[in-house]
Amino acid sequence: MNFTHTIGAAIVMACGSTAMAGAVVDLAPSQFTGGLSGITNTMMPELIGSEYYDYSQSFSIYGDPASEGGLAPLYEATLLTRIVRSNMTGNLHFNYMIQTPNADLEGQVSHIELSGFSGFQTRVEYRNENSGQNGFEGPTSASRSANGDVLTFDFGGLLDTNEQSKFFFAMVDTDTFTAPSEGVTGSALATIYLISGEKISLNVAGAGNVPTPGALSLFAAAGLVTVRRRR
Repeated sequence: MNFTHTIGAAIVMACGSTAMAGAVVDLAPSQFTGGLSGITNTMMPELIGSEYYDYSQSFSIYGDPASEGGLAPLYEATLLTRIVRSNMTGNLHFNYMIQTPNADLEGQVSHIELSGFSGFQTRVEYRNENSGQNGFEGPTSASRSANGDVLTFDFGGLLDTNEQSKFFFAMVDTDTFTAPSEGVTGSALATIYLISGEKISLNVAGAGNVPTPGALSLFAAAGLVTVRRRR
């Protein structure tokens, strides 16, 4: 089923009103970058946009059932997926945040893999609004699979249950996305790994079709932006 939504471009999300301290990395297939440094809200108007979609999922990662203690949770938190539409280009930014971890547990997040980016120009970084605040960690590096589908954000084992992540994101050259369906495994997954090797995969929103030529200029002329959401 297809859904079409039209929203005004003037509604600006606070975390969308940000810009980079260094360069946002254009991450090509097979490429790795260890240069993630975070962004501030002073330099890149393209990042300013309207919050369009929020999707929160609570999750638990359990230990090996064969180990001592059996199926005890090692890590519990919430994954927030937030999609922002750029006021400048009309394209989408996929923002992710691991938040509200259970501080009574002892797991540490190593890295997260995000699929669904094959065929798109994809730029990555993390948002640095929480600079100077304790308890927020940004990823230290990012890489992309050879076929371009999977992005990996690595936290180097720094993300424990006393900390939540900063928003890390992928900017793509598309104006559409595919929303996850409840109970149905979609093509876009977020797989969260612990430093001890355990993991969990969650169904998330993925990038949709590349906009047709001239679509973005029409959005600008109309003063509105339109997105198609498929289920």
